[in-house]
Amino acid sequence: MLLNGVTIYNGYSFGKAFLLKEKKIKISKKLIKSDDIDKEIDCFNDSYKKTLNQLNKIKKLSSNNKDRKLLFEGYILILKDDIFKKNIINLIKNNLFKSELAIHKVIKKQINDINNSNNSYIKERINDLLDISKRLIYNVKNIELVDLNSFIFKDKTIIVSNDLSPSQIIQFDLNKISGFIIEKGSITSHSSIISKSMELVSVLGVKKATKYIKNNDYIIIDGVKNLIYVNPKENILYKLKKKYNILKKNKKNLLKLKNLSAITYDGYKIKLLSNISNNNDISNIFKYGSEGIGLYRTEFLFMDRNNFPNENEQFLSYKKIIKSMNNKVVTIRTVDLGGDKFLSYMDFPKENVPFLGWRSIRIYKDRKDILETQLKAIFRASIYGKVRILFPMIISMEEVYFIKDQINKIKFYFNKNNINYDNKIKIGAMIETPSSCVISSHIADEMDFFSIGTNDLTQFILAVDRNNLKVSNLYNPLSPSVLNLIKYTINSVHEKNKKIGMCGELASDLKSTRLLLGLGLDELSMNVSYIPSVKNIIRSSYMSSCKKLVDKVLNKKTINEIKYILNKNFKY
Repeated sequence: MLLNGVTIYNGYSFGKAFLLKEKKIKISKKLIKSDDIDKEIDCFNDSYKKTLNQLNKIKKLSSNNKDRKLLFEGYILILKDDIFKKNIINLIKNNLFKSELAIHKVIKKQINDINNSNNSYIKERINDLLDISKRLIYNVKNIELVDLNSFIFKDKTIIVSNDLSPSQIIQFDLNKISGFIIEKGSITSHSSIISKSMELVSVLGVKKATKYIKNNDYIIIDGVKNLIYVNPKENILYKLKKKYNILKKNKKNLLKLKNLSAITYDGYKIKLLSNISNNNDISNIFKYGSEGIGLYRTEFLFMDRNNFPNENEQFLSYKKIIKSMNNKVVTIRTVDLGGDKFLSYMDFPKENVPFLGWRSIRIYKDRKDILETQLKAIFRASIYGKVRILFPMIISMEEVYFIKDQINKIKFYFNKNNINYDNKIKIGAMIETPSSCVISSHIADEMDFFSIGTNDLTQFILAVDRNNLKVSNLYNPLSPSVLNLIKYTINSVHEKNKKIGMCGELASDLKSTRLLLGLGLDELSMNVSYIPSVKNIIRSSYMSSCKKLVDKVLNKKTINEIKYILNKNFKY
């Protein structure tokens, strides 16, 4: 049997299926008597304490990973919110609701408040709320939650479920788990992010997986082709095991390239940099031979907390990462709020299309204090290494002039107060909107460097929500319209003698590496683990051949034609 879905980590996974099914919760709508109010509140408080203890234990399982630890701290913050708890108790007191119904009503209201949003990231926070709700209600009803940490799997196992919450994933003994197959989920869910960070080959959106797959079925996940084999024939097993072993061996051998430059046979050199989301990612930068940081996402400093990070807090974080890079370039992107990143302590308007709404630089104009605080912290830290500042979501020259005006004010303040900073610090613009592509030549008159964010750029050019499983098949950065606009932008920037790189997912697509080389990019920034593979392809290529490949590709009219050419030219 053959199934398919959306792969969130490429590779191959083998193991026996384990079906995870949970009891459906029935919420009692029966009202309590007035005499039982205190008893019911005690019942809720007991459930509350038990849930809090459970989440604290799960948080400890994540103590060695900051991202996961922050996620469960976010869960705990929701629980500890006084208004959240007060609203539940008020429903018990005033409406005579049983605890389970009061919890359900409060969580449902929170969900309804954000459910009209078209933003898939926000809707994933709904899944987090549902996870908390389930725990509270299970504990109220004295239903034992399945202790996933106690499961002992003799063989490598692939978990098959309708859905998985982060708190479930984190409890498994991951030494025995080789992947996940989930009927629901999206690539922006916290579950998929955790799975990817653990390098587990997993597939989402697999329709009726729990119906077609039985316990102990032998499963192969082909993450390269987005396929799931259920009880495959021996020849399929042999073929994919062979591919897996080759991939594993190649990854090990490629680490030997870490101290070598990414340079073609005919002398074209390109920089390979890393995308990182927090300071914990630094060790891998040196392990995989990255030449620096091409995209340092600063949002983690602002998320899962109750207030904005102050200047000194940001300064210390930037200083730490800059010093640890030993004078390798660190490209700090100013905080990219809105769109799919919202703060609990900041008011955001309700918008039908948040990605096109109040976000990034548009927020800076209304909240100059956020930008000023961050820029001061970056400028102070700039004396400790080689720093560049990258600004997201640029669409006009008015925004470029606004940025330069804010930077000049910071410089004036620093000079006046004799505060040290790198007065040659470079500033750059993200190219992630069609408008920034069209006016890239004008922007290049004012900015020092550029980075193409293909994730947003592709969805804006094609008018496709990349996180919507119903239309995700239409999202493809290899679309002729996307590639031609990228080529136009690179040419425009180079005409002004400025450098341009790429930091989107396309940068790590191995089949596209030679195409990106031929387009003339100066840098590629990606998930650090892909750098050895990309470097190997570059060192096995001729720039002259890559340019001919570009000519062939840009003359094609369809994505399938382009894919055919890239597949045909792919040598690894």
